[in-house]
Amino acid sequence: MLKNRNIPFGYCVVNGKYTINESEAVAVQKIFADYISGKSLKTIAFEMLIPYNMGKTLWNKNMVCRIIENQKYIGENSYPKIITKQDFEEAARIKTERTTYRKPIPQDELPQIKSTAMLYKQTEEIQRITNEINRLLDSENLNKENIKALILECAQLKYSAIREVKTQ
Repeated sequence: MLKNRNIPFGYCVVNGKYTINESEAVAVQKIFADYISGKSLKTIAFEMLIPYNMGKTLWNKNMVCRIIENQKYIGENSYPKIITKQDFEEAARIKTERTTYRKPIPQDELPQIKSTAMLYKQTEEIQRITNEINRLLDSENLNKENIKALILECAQLKYSAIREVKTQ
């Protein structure tokens, strides 16, 4: 098994062919899964335990980014497939979404929105049920069904007590 700097992380060369380096491939799959689930490049880099390459044990966000952008992981250019094309495309979509700069709208161009606030009159019954919900949530023996029923009852009482207030 031969490994040098020109071979992407996750691969090695055996008998002149690219093959999967199993421990690194698992790391590549974890990088994609973590990124798709919402972790930042920096967080993923910080959590990486396997060395990036010889002489580089610490990861940084640019290393993680290079992996997310590398199409070889979906089986291109005679490389074995490590991740699905769907995961690659989802990571690319998320990356584009996170890095797209959206110019702020000038204050004078903001649309004027008229809103309606919904206020409710706090009754003794609403306060009593709210206190009961809080007491039950703080207790050691959680009765989820009882708490759920009280929350629904409280919401119904609040809804019944709503009055509209126009705001500008």
